[in-house]
Amino acid sequence: MPPSEAQKRASNKYNLEHNATLGCKGRKEEAEAFKAYCADRGKTTNAALKEYVLSCIASEAPQSREDQ
Repeated sequence: MPPSEAQKRASNKYNLEHNATLGCKGRKEEAEAFKAYCADRGKTTNAALKEYVLSCIASEAPQSREDQ
């Protein structure tokens, strides 16, 4: 059963409040090569980019007192 209009509105409201879109521009050839790279690894381009972003910010996170 497809989502109701109320469910769609609630989902859109949540996404606007809690999510942001990250993006970049590149040459079409590079974009196609990246899509193929991701497909070869069984990932979507969004999943690969999100994984990279999270790894970047995790490496910049301050160390806890236990790590020092």
